[in-house]
Amino acid sequence: MRQGRLETGYSWDTGLLREINEDSILCTGFDIRTHQGTVSAGLLAVADGMGGHSAGEVASDIAIRTLQAKCISDLLAQSPAPPLDVLASAFDEANSRVLEAASDSLLEGMGTTLTTALVIDGDLYVAHVGDSRCYIINSRETIQVTRDHSVVQQLVDAGAITAEQARNHPRRNEITRVLGYSRDIVPDMHYVKLYAGDNILLCSDGLHGVLPSSSISETVIASDDPDQACSDLTAQANLAGGPDNISVIIARPGGLPSWQAVVTAKTGIRRV
Repeated sequence: MRQGRLETGYSWDTGLLREINEDSILCTGFDIRTHQGTVSAGLLAVADGMGGHSAGEVASDIAIRTLQAKCISDLLAQSPAPPLDVLASAFDEANSRVLEAASDSLLEGMGTTLTTALVIDGDLYVAHVGDSRCYIINSRETIQVTRDHSVVQQLVDAGAITAEQARNHPRRNEITRVLGYSRDIVPDMHYVKLYAGDNILLCSDGLHGVLPSSSISETVIASDDPDQACSDLTAQANLAGGPDNISVIIARPGGLPSWQAVVTAKTGIRRV
């Protein structure tokens, strides 16, 4: 038995003000065989590199390539570890690879954000470092799964500024946790149960830094085609000035139960 596949789309754009694109993205699908049959999985990631010259581009590329190789190898192993453990191990290896490459004097000081979504049937596993983001968007609500590791997020949490003010704050580019800056890096980890109508969106700050979440959600919900929605969002970010590289991935799982049906079923069990 094969579970529903992911419908995916993505856009990867330099923006209007940057000379090169230091973002790297991953959007790949594969099958996992279990005792319950074959399930379809998807591995999505956005990495926003930083550093002098082309170092940021190198850091994000290393992180994405390492993540892909490590995750798929571990998930397809004879006795795979739990998905969140697989992601944690992949982040640790990606961090080590970036640090190792940064020993070259030309790449010294480079680093990268990394936000990853692993989708297995109706389960979403997220690992996150930096200020790229993962959202769940549906017709009912928009949920920001990840929390930025940044100075402005700390200011928002402290009540010093609003989320709207954070988008234009002079310290908005100061990141407090990234791959490549420390041997001991711990990603935030999340698990989310998915339902029919859920859209998983990953993006760099070139998108969420210039467009409010309400605009992002409206565009995603309005489009039947994830690729078109990604293109539309990129165009909107560029119309807003395109100050940074823009990366966005949208994934829509298929064959999942509706949120209403699950609530009804749980309510019925409680009543019995």
